Amino acid sequence: MLSKFFRPLYPLTRSLLVPNIRVKRLVHQSASRYGQLIPASQYDAPLPKRLHLTYALKNYWELIPLALITLTSLTLMTLSLIWASFHKVDVVYTAHSRANISRTMDLRNPSVHKLVIINQRYEPWPEMQDVLDKMRMAEKRALVRLQTCAHA
Repeated sequence: MLSKFFRPLYPLTRSLLVPNIRVKRLVHQSASRYGQLIPASQYDAPLPKRLHLTYALKNYWELIPLALITLTSLTLMTLSLIWASFHKVDVVYTAHSRANISRTMDLRNPSVHKLVIINQRYEPWPEMQDVLDKMRMAEKRALVRLQTCAHA
């Protein structure tokens, strides 16, 4: 595979090193000589036609249901991942985010964030909600105190 990338570079490197007009004629000769020194690898061969998707679906029609089922499942998986990233409360993208479930969820009236629910209820937890309310009020008081002290 590397030989595919190195072959076009030999004339370029030769002409950059010795920018002479007469050398250009030698560059073409030397490029073919150097190209033969680098052995071809197994990756230089093109893919066979039967491995191309359009050719395989046209000539081997038995693959069409397999391709449809695979594409459908990949589409459903992608859509479910997108849905979960926007609607699930336990998905956190940043470690420094303070908007996690314990701060954003209403514990007096809990909501359900699942696709399928079978005999499950979230019980209200008013004591914890009272603690969260006290924490929010303390944060607001501290913020107001900082603002008043900064102007004095």
